[in-house]
Amino acid sequence: MYTHNQDKKLYRQVFTMSKDATSLFYFTLEANDNICFYSTLPFEKGISSRSVVVYYTPELKSYFDTICKGLKGLISFDVLEEEALIDDL
Repeated sequence: MYTHNQDKKLYRQVFTMSKDATSLFYFTLEANDNICFYSTLPFEKGISSRSVVVYYTPELKSYFDTICKGLKGLISFDVLEEEALIDDL
């Protein structure tokens, strides 16, 4: 397995979920220090769903996937996009 330092790959996923589900989603990600970084995408006032973009490195992919599987049993969410990026910073 390659690490971010070796191949500069970064995974990006966009999730969609209800506004209420975001609290547990964010709490779980924050409770697993340094698993990823995330941001809520812009939304229109009054919309009851949120889209969240998440980035993580290859060495954390299996750990992140395990967290998502656990969350799937607690909250409803969908993955809108999933891609591997080259981090050229």
